[in-house]
Amino acid sequence: MKKKIIITILLALVAMAGQAQEIKRVTTVFEGFMEHMAMYGYEVFTYDISSLRDSVSGFTIVVREYNQTVMINEEKSSHFRTCIMISDFNEEDQKEIYATKGAADDIEHGIFRLSKVITVGFSPVQLDSIENVTLRTSRIQSMTLPLTQKPIPGISKPTYQYRAVPYQPSAFCLNTFIPLVLYCSYWWDNGVYRCCGDAEMTEEKEKDSNFFKYCPHYYIIGAIFHK
Repeated sequence: MKKKIIITILLALVAMAGQAQEIKRVTTVFEGFMEHMAMYGYEVFTYDISSLRDSVSGFTIVVREYNQTVMINEEKSSHFRTCIMISDFNEEDQKEIYATKGAADDIEHGIFRLSKVITVGFSPVQLDSIENVTLRTSRIQSMTLPLTQKPIPGISKPTYQYRAVPYQPSAFCLNTFIPLVLYCSYWWDNGVYRCCGDAEMTEEKEKDSNFFKYCPHYYIIGAIFHK
């Protein structure tokens, strides 16, 4: 009897061990999906602007282009709204919005659409020297703009390689340029491509950053918020 009990226990342990080593397909987690997309040139950086709902009504995208430390160009692109008021609509549409449950994001404050985040997304390079950047305010507006790359100096064959580095914005100020993403070129260093620096940038880090010491060409994508 004891022998049968021992055999039964051993068989149960073997079964449990087999289950512990079993491989199962599971739903891909978000982190795994993002890692896969990044391998093919897709990156998205998201900025929470929900705390600005009562202090701003929109912003202008600004792209600054640099050759090392010298700014050579500045472009102010599309004006983005951070909220759309119900009062922006004609009287008939306003009545319909108020009558339809869930039609507005914040009906008590008269807000039809409210953006709580800004996203800056990078897509795979379409040509050897063009990177497409998509800027989007949630539920309201989006636009795509091309960034022209320059070949890495010191190499006979034209070679293009860039890196996107997100900023952690500092204190918020109206009507002031706030950097969001640094988009910088690699450089050639003794037979090696390099683009070494912090995974996240701040304005305080700029003076000591390798990016700003060695990058031959880069862009800073930012925003100017206004009331």
